Amino acid sequence: MTTVFDASADHLIRKVAEELRKHKEITPPPWAAFAKTGAHKEMPPEDPDWWFVRVAAVLRRVYVDGPLGVERMRSFYGGKKNRGSKPNAFRKGSGSILRKSLQQLEAAGFIVHDKTGRKVSPAGMAFLDRMAHEVKLNPPAPVQKRVKATAEPEPKKAEGKKSESKKEKAEKPASAKGEKTEKTEKKPVAKKAEAKKPEKPEVPQ
Repeated sequence: MTTVFDASADHLIRKVAEELRKHKEITPPPWAAFAKTGAHKEMPPEDPDWWFVRVAAVLRRVYVDGPLGVERMRSFYGGKKNRGSKPNAFRKGSGSILRKSLQQLEAAGFIVHDKTGRKVSPAGMAFLDRMAHEVKLNPPAPVQKRVKATAEPEPKKAEGKKSESKKEKAEKPASAKGEKTEKTEKKPVAKKAEAKKPEKPEVPQ
């Protein structure tokens, strides 16, 4: 018999997330559009359907490691926080997201809450084993990687203006040098004219 341990975690979570969309109890809260998943994150998730993926991952985690509680699960979804020049430090994941996910799974009948903690119910175990069997027979297609948009090159017009301005700057000193050379050329001519000896006056006979 196929169980959760026989299927890839990545493929199983994606398959379970698709099936959880059909349950009315599993709905993202209003703050899910702008909430971070932990203090170690800098931005909210980019995937608009990240809530269903997280609920599916929580259900699988309870199946594998249950019974457990929110505080223990926070360490599973934590990470290293970038503190600039200081060394990175571990921070736990958001407890509100995990608590809300567990409550929705309890309402759907996939999880049971007792004194020992939260553990998967018989219905949740059968649901996950069935999804694992389907994934093993027909694995989903690989997810396409998102390509980051690169900055567009500057238009050629701006480059032409820059080149023109550089040419103008280069021409200005050249013209100024030309004026100086003309002046310097005239100066020796004037000196020569001044250096000429005056003509001797005619002596009367």
